[in-house]
Amino acid sequence: MMPFSLLELLTFADGLVSSVVVILAFSLLAYTLTYNVRHPVARRFAVLLGLVMLTYASEVSLTRVITADSAERWLRFQWLGIALLPWAYYGFSNAVLHTTNYYSHRRRQLTIFLGVLSALAATIALVTHWLVGPVIYIPPISYLAAGPLFWPFAGLLTVAAALSMHNIWKARSRCLTELSRRRMTYLLLGFVAPGIGTFPYLIAVGQQTVGQNFAVPIFSLSILGNGAVAALLVVMAYTVAFFGVYTPDRVVRYRLIRFSTRGPMVAIVVILAIQTIPTVERILGLPRDMVLFSIITGVIVLSQLILSVTKSLVDRLIYREDREEIAWLRELDRRLLTTSDLRQFLENHLTSICELLRVPAAFAAATVGPDLILEAVVGPSDTRSRITNVQDWSEALNSALRNGSNSTPDYTIINADGELSRIHYYAPVSHQGFWLWPLVEVTEDEKEVVQGILAVQARTQAPLLTQDEQAVLHQMIDRIGMALIDRKLQKQVFVALRRIIPGIDRIQLIRGVIPYSSDEEAYSASDLLEPSPIHNPEFESWVKDALSHYWGGPKLTRSPLIELRVVGRAIEDADSDPTKALRLVLGRAIERMRPQGKQDLSTPEWLLYNILEMRFIQGRKVREIAERLAISESDLYRKQRVAIGQVARVLSEMEQNDRDDLFAPEVNGDGSPRATERVGEQRRLS
Repeated sequence: MMPFSLLELLTFADGLVSSVVVILAFSLLAYTLTYNVRHPVARRFAVLLGLVMLTYASEVSLTRVITADSAERWLRFQWLGIALLPWAYYGFSNAVLHTTNYYSHRRRQLTIFLGVLSALAATIALVTHWLVGPVIYIPPISYLAAGPLFWPFAGLLTVAAALSMHNIWKARSRCLTELSRRRMTYLLLGFVAPGIGTFPYLIAVGQQTVGQNFAVPIFSLSILGNGAVAALLVVMAYTVAFFGVYTPDRVVRYRLIRFSTRGPMVAIVVILAIQTIPTVERILGLPRDMVLFSIITGVIVLSQLILSVTKSLVDRLIYREDREEIAWLRELDRRLLTTSDLRQFLENHLTSICELLRVPAAFAAATVGPDLILEAVVGPSDTRSRITNVQDWSEALNSALRNGSNSTPDYTIINADGELSRIHYYAPVSHQGFWLWPLVEVTEDEKEVVQGILAVQARTQAPLLTQDEQAVLHQMIDRIGMALIDRKLQKQVFVALRRIIPGIDRIQLIRGVIPYSSDEEAYSASDLLEPSPIHNPEFESWVKDALSHYWGGPKLTRSPLIELRVVGRAIEDADSDPTKALRLVLGRAIERMRPQGKQDLSTPEWLLYNILEMRFIQGRKVREIAERLAISESDLYRKQRVAIGQVARVLSEMEQNDRDDLFAPEVNGDGSPRATERVGEQRRLS
């Protein structure tokens, strides 16, 4: 028999590795739900992570149980994660296959069938002994005996895993680029992690080979297997992180790495440190709580310090050839002055000027076209009102400019960059109880541009300043003027960003939609090059905006939905008018939601259609609609959101169908054609 100390060490290591898997699964689950939960692949992956976390959390708890009853409760709870695995496995693989534009009604039905069987298996495992029998408790090993249905379930899990691997392999074979194929290979490799980590091998091995004599090899294999599961989960999560995300790949990589190092890695190090407490406690002879607080505090602080120090190394690994451009972007972020930054800067300098000149109040204003905009004020509470009550600041500024500049000073103003100042110094003028300095920039072509004014509250007698104090005053005036210049330049940057951001979003959308060919539908070249707006996360809000201006308005005429291919196909039926074509498509989408038979305002199946028809096509008021449908206004708004979501779903289906199917005449219950556009127009005019 092997020494017990080795078995104790292996038991400790196995529990530690299982804890690492729990931490990774929980952290990756939180990341997935935060950043790309809208994508079906990410949602299915979140389900898989939840099952893995549940299974391994029960495994960690089993290392602390001291009775057979407690062990049985945790083992049966663990089977919630094991029993639902066939459904989660196949559903995830099917979602991945869908991303390559491969749809199969048979696979969808099989997913539902596996879901029913998995839910049934979980129920049986919890309340009966048909799937798993009574507990076998041989400390430190405990497991449930095999029931009559265990091997059929094992066969079900094997078949589901094989079919799932086939789906992933098929998705990989349909990838169009080397990058997407490589990522799908990573996913195929990591896909085995949930299966190999959660399957109850001890039940399959049998009671005859499980016991103290075989504990060492069992725990050794468990440590290796759980370590592989942890690594493969990370590989799998890395691949899934790119699904449904329109940001650049470098942003996804950087975000995932920073999250992993600041979240799960720190948590893992803390767990490792906590496990050393008994040893440290014996060596130092200190109480447990003091050792615990010291170790946790030290680990958290040092880990954050190490992450900050190694940030540049991580940047080099992620960005590589883009490092120079990324450095410029970060420099822009550090140096841009926001409105609050400018106000704080100006207030600090105005306060210094007030102290230098022994005056109680001062302000700075910037020129924006013909107007003066007050940027910062220091002084008593009534200073701002005193300033705004004066109506002729512009006349005072013009007067100061007409008086001409001061005689050449005995010094030269040098700005922070060591260059000659671009602010031309003018002598102050007195106006409405203030001394006023024009802030005039001298451009490279020797033109003078007024950037604003600086004013301080006047005194009856001007203070006597030494030459050094005058130099300080002029330098602060120069800095205030330069701050106003830089702020105007940076506002131009913001204006440019507002103009280019929509284009950048469009590029990211095109990057994020891979034009896979479909076995059921052949796309044209233009369809492949121009992804549909239905892939955009804002699609439903665009539908809402377009419906709100159904009979005309900027939200309809400028709607991104005009780019829908289905709208382009409707141009011929709308007299070559894109707005009218969009209205026609929206009307057809609403009509597709119309139930069969005669319209009824009282039955639930007509509720969503009635709301859409009265609210948007007829243009009735909310209160009137609520009264006619006998519901409250708050309930009407809730149902309206649901109805708009249904319109968005119908539009997505229309976008992916053939033209002949899209614009086939809608029919009523008696077989007569519907005329949504014409009827709606008549109602609007009436």
